[in-house]
Amino acid sequence: MITRAAASALLLILTAALSAAAPMRVALLVDTSAGTSSAIVQIRAGVSAFLEALPPEHEVVLVTTGRHPQVRVPPTTDRSKLKASAGGMLSDNGPTALMDALTEVDDRFMKKAGDRVPIFVILTGDGSENSKDVDERGFNRWMAEIAKRGVAVSAVVLKTTGNGLPDFIASTLVKATRGHYTSLSNGGGMAETLTTLAAQLTADAARGR
Repeated sequence: MITRAAASALLLILTAALSAAAPMRVALLVDTSAGTSSAIVQIRAGVSAFLEALPPEHEVVLVTTGRHPQVRVPPTTDRSKLKASAGGMLSDNGPTALMDALTEVDDRFMKKAGDRVPIFVILTGDGSENSKDVDERGFNRWMAEIAKRGVAVSAVVLKTTGNGLPDFIASTLVKATRGHYTSLSNGGGMAETLTTLAAQLTADAARGR
């Protein structure tokens, strides 16, 4: 049986470990294409839950990927600004530009993260993909590069039509970088899933992953 004193000591150790961990810069890429239009309300709530659960020292870059990449909020720890922007996300219909978004965000924000640990979180549907700036060969090179840099990618995929290209891209990146992957058949469990993911990323950071 763990005594109160032992529990208090363990809590102090965990707190020290979390404080010593390098802060993260999390690029949160949200698919607002036709592939997620049926769950846009749950996606807004899920993103808000993720932001609530992620400790305040970690930066977040909020990006939508419907039709073309849009950086809604550049890297910040300001949760109010991030939540306000997430609450205004609307469905763009059409396809998603996931590959273009990943490489653009990496070039603009993740390669220059300073002492922060760069982490990608992909929230996508499994519809069509229309990236124009990156081909398959270039994307494969980029994937190998971020794996070498130790960048982890995690993904939550809303699967409504089958195994679309965005799902293949997300799951392949997760496997290559040893991230976390979850698929959902509808938006009902989005908030809980993203809350859990925030806790997993926080634990990874404490372990130096």
